[in-house]
Amino acid sequence: LLDLEEQNRKLQQELLEERKNTNFTQTYPKGWETIRNLIQSNPGAARLYSVLSEHIDGNCGAVVADQQFLADQLSVTTRTIRNWV
Repeated sequence: LLDLEEQNRKLQQELLEERKNTNFTQTYPKGWETIRNLIQSNPGAARLYSVLSEHIDGNCGAVVADQQFLADQLSVTTRTIRNWV
């Protein structure tokens, strides 16, 4: 009986984990408008925004990345990253 309860508990935990939206980011309509405007006015900054969005920590809404990492991700210089920010 205890074994069945443990199996049931594990199954319930697995189901809860499956329902979580991991690797998921959400954008609201105003955000899409901002993204479209950024793509039109400064495509490079829009690329940077997409990298930041990809690496955001969903628990706290923050990204911790140095300029060299961002530059490497986008194949640009750190100066370009500073200009885009």
